[in-house]
Amino acid sequence: MITGIDHIVIAVHSLDRAIATYRGLGFSVVEGGRHPYGSYNALIGFADGSYIELLSFYEDSPAHPWWSLLQERGGGLIDFCLATDDIRGDLEALWAAGVDCGDLSEGGRARPDGYQVRWMNNKVGGGWQGLIPFLIEDLTPRAERLPAQREHGNGISGIHSIALATDDVARYAAVMAAVLGVEGQPVAGPDAGGAGLRIEVGGHALDYLAPNVVDSPLAAHLAGDRPAPYSICFRTAGEAKRLDPADTEGVRIEMY
Repeated sequence: MITGIDHIVIAVHSLDRAIATYRGLGFSVVEGGRHPYGSYNALIGFADGSYIELLSFYEDSPAHPWWSLLQERGGGLIDFCLATDDIRGDLEALWAAGVDCGDLSEGGRARPDGYQVRWMNNKVGGGWQGLIPFLIEDLTPRAERLPAQREHGNGISGIHSIALATDDVARYAAVMAAVLGVEGQPVAGPDAGGAGLRIEVGGHALDYLAPNVVDSPLAAHLAGDRPAPYSICFRTAGEAKRLDPADTEGVRIEMY
């Protein structure tokens, strides 16, 4: 069963710079480690059990599914993942809904302390990537994959919602509604100039938005062939505000 958003992926050209940037924004950032396929990361964990993955590459990796999203499409908020305790069953539900995604494979990374974190995940391809999440189930204890530090100077406690830009809200929202066994609810993104459907999942929300205003930020995002995830909204006990993408490695962030 899918339990909620596991993590969101922010691809950056310089991991050291991104770590400094997000620490400057009041986040507690820890080094995550290296994957054996050319990427490495830093993590920002939250009290709700989700986290941000800041991801970059320590060597060229053109076969990596996120390489072109960074090198050719600008990086930033590129993907997101849902946690499950039945990854085979949930993957089969995605296949049944017509999603182009591969079979399960084992992933892992070596933490800075040498501990080998291991999990199973799939990859989502084609026009589905970034709109339909990939799935993850841990082989080592999940607590070993997540950062232990989950308190932040900016007061953020977790993810409220992720907004996803598409010209076909019905297609993608219908898939997630079917897989999760829920109904989509109308949602508006007035600042983005869009509207669509919200899918609730484990205390988080996936907002599928299409432009409803000519020359809106959402329309510009789509026209610019940017990665499908548009923005992320966090819950905070601190100051409610929007952050300028110029200050966040290109990510639209709202805290409320």
